[in-house]
Amino acid sequence: NSVNYEDGDGPESRFAKVTRLAAEHGAALIALTIDEEGQARTAEHKVAVAQRLIADLTGNWGIRESDILIDTLTFTICTGQEESRKDGVATIEAIRELKKRHPDVQTTLGLSNISFGLNPAARVVLNSVFLDECVKAGLDSAIVHASKILPIARLEEEQVEVALDLIYDRRAEGYDPLQRLMELFEGVNMKSLKEGKAEELAALPLDERLKRRIIDGEKNGLNDDLAEALTSRKALDIVNDTLLDGMKVVGELFGSGQMQLPFVLQSAEVMKSAVAYLEPHMEKSDAEGKGTIVLATVRGDVHDIGKNLVDIILSNNGYNVVNIGIKQPVSAILEAAEEHKADVIGMSGLLVKSTVIMKENLEELNQRKLAAHYPVILGGAALTRAYVEQDLHEIYEGEVRYARDAFEGLRLMDA
Repeated sequence: NSVNYEDGDGPESRFAKVTRLAAEHGAALIALTIDEEGQARTAEHKVAVAQRLIADLTGNWGIRESDILIDTLTFTICTGQEESRKDGVATIEAIRELKKRHPDVQTTLGLSNISFGLNPAARVVLNSVFLDECVKAGLDSAIVHASKILPIARLEEEQVEVALDLIYDRRAEGYDPLQRLMELFEGVNMKSLKEGKAEELAALPLDERLKRRIIDGEKNGLNDDLAEALTSRKALDIVNDTLLDGMKVVGELFGSGQMQLPFVLQSAEVMKSAVAYLEPHMEKSDAEGKGTIVLATVRGDVHDIGKNLVDIILSNNGYNVVNIGIKQPVSAILEAAEEHKADVIGMSGLLVKSTVIMKENLEELNQRKLAAHYPVILGGAALTRAYVEQDLHEIYEGEVRYARDAFEGLRLMDA
């Protein structure tokens, strides 16, 4: 799965053998910044080896830049040895310079090497902060177990600051960030870290606690909190005023790179559980037959928490909802719309590529002369109002609107 120049680039080198296979099969290729001198440690050496790799792979082997994933290498910065102090910042600087020179080239890292030598709880913090800095520099992907990182928003401020000082080697007289980080986590293990977070959560007011459960993806105790909330508030109010606020924060953190996809999905699962618990308590509207909408997660996307929430909200407000599920091609969406005599089509998706699929679907409706017949509502984490109501509005010959959440979807249907 990877190549480097450790044994050169001759016809019998591992580099040549693996690259030949990749070129033959049109495969993407991870290329490590290692040459005949060894593993590149400085930013300058990393970039120089990367430049050589890119020129070689594209010029001599016909591999596209977009199919090259450069690994600028990660080394531990937790040994206390002078020669390793700058290894973290060197990796970050190399990523930044590489993306500036070759924006189409992908970058990746074996992330958790950075924290080797620390205890598990401290490693999670350093891994997470380092990942955040690398993403800001342009990192496209990372090789890391989701249990070994946390969203930055869940970390304590001092932990983040000390981790940053360690990464950027901000030592001062009487202050060594490595020693300070070890002090912060002395006697702390993952179990005690989780227990501390649980105590912190329990101390919050009920409304804030429910919101934090969504943001943190914390399901333990969720039903008890929802039961307590139902004693004083309506189920729909809990969803609209509290839970959706939590999901909005999740979306903002995801959009800014402070929360990674596994944690977004964790939050979405808690949201799904909360809505499932509250659904039997939701008052159904007396209005029936208000219209029919076909809902689908678009082709290639398996995420359906938001779509299913739209289903629940619209169904409880008198609309006939035909929810055809995930990974639906435009042909299936249109078949369902025709079969059920839909008034509106709703499409959703979490992934960035889903925004492109939605555009293609609208173009397909244009080609089939169906745009005037089907108003379309679009929603999903990767969409923006401007993209839908400006860019997509320009190409779609019918009406297309953006729904930020399920309740905006309801308002659009009621309009």
